Amino acid sequence: MIKKYPAIVLGMFEPGLAVGRSLGRKRIKVFGLDFKKDVGFYSKYIRARICPNPLIDEQKFLDFLIKFADKFEHKPVLFITSDNFLNSISRNRNKLKKYFFMNLPDHKVIESITDKYEQYQVALSGDIPFPATYFPKNLEEVNEIKDEIKYPAFLKAKEVTSWRKVMGGGFKGYVLQNPKELVERYNYVFEKDLEAIVQEVIPGFDTNHFKFCAYVSQNGEFLLQFTLRKIRQNPIRFGVGSVVESVDYPKLVEIGKKYFKSINYRGVGSAEFKLDERDGKLKLIELNPRYWQQNILADKCDMNFPLVDYLEATQQNPEPIFTFKTGIKWINVYLDFGSFLSYRLTGEISFKEWITSLKGKKIYSILAGDDLLPVCYDLSLKLISASKYFSKKMISSFSPKTIAKDKKLR
Repeated sequence: MIKKYPAIVLGMFEPGLAVGRSLGRKRIKVFGLDFKKDVGFYSKYIRARICPNPLIDEQKFLDFLIKFADKFEHKPVLFITSDNFLNSISRNRNKLKKYFFMNLPDHKVIESITDKYEQYQVALSGDIPFPATYFPKNLEEVNEIKDEIKYPAFLKAKEVTSWRKVMGGGFKGYVLQNPKELVERYNYVFEKDLEAIVQEVIPGFDTNHFKFCAYVSQNGEFLLQFTLRKIRQNPIRFGVGSVVESVDYPKLVEIGKKYFKSINYRGVGSAEFKLDERDGKLKLIELNPRYWQQNILADKCDMNFPLVDYLEATQQNPEPIFTFKTGIKWINVYLDFGSFLSYRLTGEISFKEWITSLKGKKIYSILAGDDLLPVCYDLSLKLISASKYFSKKMISSFSPKTIAKDKKLR
């Protein structure tokens, strides 16, 4: 293997940290870029630095990126692990290909994927099962559809980047129980000048969520196929996987490949499906055209996505890999503890069952025995956050208003 080409990873949160470790452990030089400090900055496998935010000043970011690439003797390979960088790189790919190796889907494909309603329409045209989805553009159209929607329903972003700027990165959307809630929530969304879709909620447990993860070469050959199941997610029902497990699921591979082929997909991507127990069909939830959060799990299962990406980009002809270890878990302890508390309230899990579910072969989201600084950084942030929270609570408990209220209650 020729390792002279440096790797540049965009995004230093958990997905970027995972990519950096997968490449760094193979003695490939890895450089990380992000516009804010995150766990990847503290990995011994990544030389990270701050870059301009492409969502604020795209041209400044592009100028920085090109100047950064010019420092290297050999052309770097680019890895995208965050939505914050995806559209900027995709729009400017023709200019950037002079400075970087990269394998991305066609820009029209990325546009159709990042727009959730267009993704729905593309899936339907490719005969891929999808939950019933609506895109009202104003309150008049909301009132037209409010009685034909099956409840509960889920209101979420039509385009994620704009939504996150206004609603926050961790907030995915609203669960709606009736037409009144639909109108109220859409009214609020329109006031924020956002676009949103409303989607049928597929009933069933969170363990019915699965992901098909693949790497497709520049000539359309599937080089990697990996499947996983969510055990828990945070927030429950509509969140990111806090514990996931590698599984063998041929039916998922079949429909995942069909979907990727129908849109002429290239590069790395992960498509999430949910099994609808009413008709036994796997239904597409969404496709992410970048490295997914738990990509280090595939590496643990003997399927190194970043390495195959690196080899294919640099024309080193990697062999296809379709077998991997199953029954191995990826765990984010902090996220999953929050999940456990929520599932416990619904009566779905006890403390003993939660502890038992964490046993077995596993890999952690941040903790790694050969790379401890990232988890130390993460824990320090959690401790600072907890300290601020409890300090605020203590100060509040001694405020004149609280004391007066306490006396009144007595």
